Amino acid sequence: MKLLQVKDLKTYFFLDKKEIPAVDGVDFHINQGEVLALIGESGSGKSVTSMSIMGLIDEPGKIISGEILLKREEVFEDDLLQKSDKQMRFLRGKEISMIYQDPLSSLHPMIKVGEQVAEALMIHEKVTKAEAKRKTIEMMKRVGISDGEKRYDEFPGQFSGGMRQRIMIAMAIICNPQLLIADEPTTALDVTIQAEILDLLRKLQKENGMSMMLITHDLGVVAEIADRVCVMYCGKIMEETTNQRLFKSPKNPYTKGLMKCIPRIDDKLEYLDTIEGYVPHPTDFPKGCRFSTRCPEVMERCKEELPELKEVELGHKVRCWLYG
Repeated sequence: MKLLQVKDLKTYFFLDKKEIPAVDGVDFHINQGEVLALIGESGSGKSVTSMSIMGLIDEPGKIISGEILLKREEVFEDDLLQKSDKQMRFLRGKEISMIYQDPLSSLHPMIKVGEQVAEALMIHEKVTKAEAKRKTIEMMKRVGISDGEKRYDEFPGQFSGGMRQRIMIAMAIICNPQLLIADEPTTALDVTIQAEILDLLRKLQKENGMSMMLITHDLGVVAEIADRVCVMYCGKIMEETTNQRLFKSPKNPYTKGLMKCIPRIDDKLEYLDTIEGYVPHPTDFPKGCRFSTRCPEVMERCKEELPELKEVELGHKVRCWLYG
């Protein structure tokens, strides 16, 4: 059953009298209890998509069209784009939560970490300060922070990067949201801590039965944790399929290029593969397919017409004229 459905989402930025289509007609859904990975190079529009869902797009950005439907009851869907700022503040933290890639800049340096986690409970659950503190200490222990009673009164600067990210996870899930958005949650961490945080996220996601949208450019992370994957490039979804099928049988030339860039321990290559060229600036997208300026399989039609995202197999969608 679909928990969240994004339909024809367009989020543009308006700078120096120029229209910048950061997200340009995106369609995807997230099922209840699954992990959807949104992958692509930097500048593909992944984070802007997540900020659009959270209702956090400010000037000079603007959501100009689309629907973001959240199922809150069995037969009731809310279009988040029709919500007021006050209504979105009620939903954020309670129904939808987000973990950002840099926990240090997301936490207030002069407020005790326990109080920052407890604040969400006091706002959304209307509990007393004492009850919020008790539940916060329990949650801190649940996310792997030992001696929660003592660490409740410590400040973010007294925690390591991995521990700060655990605090952010505790803050995000303490109200049991239906959907957790994790925007590159392990980027600033070393490899061993990355694995611990990913294991923790997957464990909590299964225990709580919540859905998760994981934003990353790390295909190793995708292989580890995702159920389905959307590949994004230049504000468009280029491919959508299951995790297993993506790695076994990628269709879009961009997806194939990403797969070739993955270093393999059994390949003795002198140089790693790369995708030639660079991601075009949003003010200078190609006329046809967004990937046409870098695609090794480009045809004349690709340079003139933008292909639609079409289902080529059951549950496998591709935006490419090779499958037109």
